[in-house]
Amino acid sequence: MARMSGIKAVLMDVDDTLLDFNECAREDIRGCFRKNGLEYSDLVFDFFLARNIRLWKRIEDGLLTVDELHRTRWAGIFRDLGIDADGISFEQDFIAGLRETSVPVAGAHGIMEYLHARYRIYVVSNASNLQQSGRLDKAGLMRYVDGMFGSLDIGIIKPSPAYFDYCFDHIDGIKPSESVIIGDSLNADIKGGAEYGLRTIWFNIRNVKPSPAVSPDYTVCSLQEIKSIL
Repeated sequence: MARMSGIKAVLMDVDDTLLDFNECAREDIRGCFRKNGLEYSDLVFDFFLARNIRLWKRIEDGLLTVDELHRTRWAGIFRDLGIDADGISFEQDFIAGLRETSVPVAGAHGIMEYLHARYRIYVVSNASNLQQSGRLDKAGLMRYVDGMFGSLDIGIIKPSPAYFDYCFDHIDGIKPSESVIIGDSLNADIKGGAEYGLRTIWFNIRNVKPSPAVSPDYTVCSLQEIKSIL
């Protein structure tokens, strides 16, 4: 595998790249169900994952806002599963709980230490800086981060070109062509990054089928593999 050259900065996604979103969400949902006196089951968790993916795709496509997601996500899940609970209140509990959950992906510490010794590292996430910095700090990863770009703080969702405009307006002396984005989302990270002129590494953490419409520069199924690229 040919190594990537000319790179000065790494733009790193968080959920399902550095932190295992599924395990964080599962832990959080169990706690929220206990808090609200509800009976948890993996059926609920699986239903949440499928619904969450669809909703975030709509957000990335500009068809839904994050505020609308917060108003409808758990309300819709409870409605469709016939669970008698306040979905909006539960959503608030879920978001608060997610800030406290931090399950690193295998190899996250090693790859961040490796990359930080060679490049500047910037977090690019469709969450808030407060949420992601707290979770990364709890995982012992925040010390490797040189800057953060949370879309909820910026007010623009990745993969919008305006999101990347904001990032590079605040990354001194480095061009998009001198940067690589690493993430799990073919749409938000890989397609969005490539269209902006970034090099791309798709972290296929769930071993999903590639999309013929998106062509990452490199694909890895473990973070360790990145050492053979950068």
